[in-house]
Amino acid sequence: MNLMPSKFLLQPTLKLGFFYSLLLGASLWLTGCSAPENTTQQSFYVFGTEVQVLIVGAQTQQAQEAIQAIEQRFQTFHNEWHAWEQGGIVSKINQAIANNQAIEVPDTVKAFIQTTQKLSAQTDYLFDPAIGQLIKMWGFHSEDWQGPPPSEAERQAWLNTRPSIKDIYFKDHQLFSRNSNVQLDFGGNAKGLALDIAAQTLADIGIQNALINIGGDIKALGFKNHQAWSIGIQNPSAPSQAIAQLQAQDGDSIFTSGTYQRYFDWQGQRFSHIINPNNAWPADSFASVTVIHDDAITADTAATALLVAGEQDWQRIADQLGVKAVFIVHRDGHFEMTPAMKQRLTNLKN
Repeated sequence: MNLMPSKFLLQPTLKLGFFYSLLLGASLWLTGCSAPENTTQQSFYVFGTEVQVLIVGAQTQQAQEAIQAIEQRFQTFHNEWHAWEQGGIVSKINQAIANNQAIEVPDTVKAFIQTTQKLSAQTDYLFDPAIGQLIKMWGFHSEDWQGPPPSEAERQAWLNTRPSIKDIYFKDHQLFSRNSNVQLDFGGNAKGLALDIAAQTLADIGIQNALINIGGDIKALGFKNHQAWSIGIQNPSAPSQAIAQLQAQDGDSIFTSGTYQRYFDWQGQRFSHIINPNNAWPADSFASVTVIHDDAITADTAATALLVAGEQDWQRIADQLGVKAVFIVHRDGHFEMTPAMKQRLTNLKN
């Protein structure tokens, strides 16, 4: 095993369909600090991105078995939760909704959808994973977007029906939708669920100190040599550099959403891959938003919702979600942060 650098470079979540991300070679940022003893690091690819797991203080065999278990669970998760993976649970749900049919779902799926419904309401539906049709309309199901963007008439037709996750309801384990245009796409917050699954997998095996990184979004467990984990926040204007160092504590979930790494150009206009479902138009507010929360699903939801909310509404949405630690990089390069986030940052570049 190669030793893992002691600092991560936190990059924005790229939300195309599922978890697609563009990594800067590797999202681990070597700073010359030596890795702690008994360190096991391994990377694998799933969800269309690179997953990296760093385990500290465990025997190599135990750590390797834990990482293998995470990889197996992630592969299953990908097949089940990908919106366009035929035979997966999300695909089956979408097909049933389109056919105005009910579908029976497992307890875990019901619980996640209900959690997402609650969080979406707290964002005033600036985050809404029922917009699969809209994502497809914009062409963001594809890696190679050809354009043109949808017309105003097309967008307005979708807005007139305004599918929303609030249209879904349950009778016992039967899922129903009041709107047949609902098409679920959990690319905006299923990564949080995946990180929770990985954290629980490690806990079940008895591993206490680890970092799990899915395409730049991180779950921190325990500590590194009895100290907080140090994670770099990527500078949008110089993506190979860190704009600040974030001190991650046990249980932290750290998510970044950005408009500056994945976008498409059409006739001189740039379109972000993150769409505001309330106007059917890509977000164009901030360059990036980083949040910390102990709940990974909440953190994942918040990073997207605050990016969409923009200057006027981000603080209100953060308050409604109970998210206190927020770091925002504006498109012109200046940044702002909440007091809770300021306490976590070091080496802030002006």
